[in-house]
Amino acid sequence: MALSVQYIYNYTINMFRLKLVAGKDGLNKYVSWICYTEDPDTIEFIRGSELAVTTGLNVYRHSQNTADQSKEYITEFLCRTITELSNRNASGLIVNVGKYIDTIPASIIALCERLQFPLFTMPWDVHTIDLMQEVCNRIVNDNQKHKTLEQCFYDAIFHPKNFDASCLQNTSFANASEYSVILMKLPENLFDNNTDQLQRYLDYSFNTKIGLSPFDFCWYLFNGRAIYILHTDGRDTAAIMNKISKKDKYLTGAKIAVSAVCRSYKELESEYAHAEFALKFLNSDTSVNDYNSLGVYKIFSEVKDRAVLENFYNEVLGKLDSLGKDKRDDFLETLKLYASYGGRIQKTAEGIFTHRNTINYRIRRISEILGVDMQDSESMYKIMTALHVKDMLDEI
Repeated sequence: MALSVQYIYNYTINMFRLKLVAGKDGLNKYVSWICYTEDPDTIEFIRGSELAVTTGLNVYRHSQNTADQSKEYITEFLCRTITELSNRNASGLIVNVGKYIDTIPASIIALCERLQFPLFTMPWDVHTIDLMQEVCNRIVNDNQKHKTLEQCFYDAIFHPKNFDASCLQNTSFANASEYSVILMKLPENLFDNNTDQLQRYLDYSFNTKIGLSPFDFCWYLFNGRAIYILHTDGRDTAAIMNKISKKDKYLTGAKIAVSAVCRSYKELESEYAHAEFALKFLNSDTSVNDYNSLGVYKIFSEVKDRAVLENFYNEVLGKLDSLGKDKRDDFLETLKLYASYGGRIQKTAEGIFTHRNTINYRIRRISEILGVDMQDSESMYKIMTALHVKDMLDEI
């Protein structure tokens, strides 16, 4: 979780008389810290997502050193400063106007609009140190609250007995009537497994693009996954995250799964397991999955003992193993299509580009090996269930 530029602007607008003059489309950017800068050449040292403050002192120094009293250097100074800040992924700039810089040139406003870079002015009689102290304190407090909330939801999922519901007080989760879990399996060796760098990138780059207020979710890293807890249905957000990650140079190849919705934080442990289950059903061709879309597999997911499923499959279809692997696989593929097409031979033949006589032979042999009547509905129901069980066991 992190504070957005919009949030900081909203609570300081009256206190420090800030005025937004350009870049409103970038107000959703998150702020990691606030920094003071007067020299564009030093901006290369910021880490990204900082909200910068300047008085324009460099303009005064320039006029003293060169005797140039024209206004053109103001434009040059602001253009260099804003361009460097934007290139370093800063979140915005506050100009303390009134002494060195009186007004913001129209060309600078146009630049900020084009870059979607928030630009604010603050009257000279407001001290920059007061603003910086207030914002930094707010960021520190927010970070502490996030760490508490992160631990709270970590316990809710992995150590339910340690969960303390009081930690949800004074958060957007306090009176939530629904919860969901999104898992994002991250590409291996991302940022050379530098957890701090990865967390910073997700917090201040990726998360700013998913369209949620930082108060709408809590997230943390665990075991190669980014775990997001939402107090809404997470399906739309998961789809957005998938779309963004496909275009992201670092997160291409990430796998995303979303749980069903639960009505209480007490059910988050189960929903995390459901999201994990959906994640296991992702293959190389798909990158997002929804637990609610798994159909009958949701029932199987509640069977905690894998041996129960394996025994059921062996009881129903295990005799086909006597055919040898290649022939067994051919027979199972035929049987799966035959069952899905309701026992229609011609349709099954067309589905695997095989002559109908071959299909008739395989179905007859399957019936003989299994000792079942392929026209009996109860037998076919067991066979279809066993095929679903095999699919699930193969996936997980």
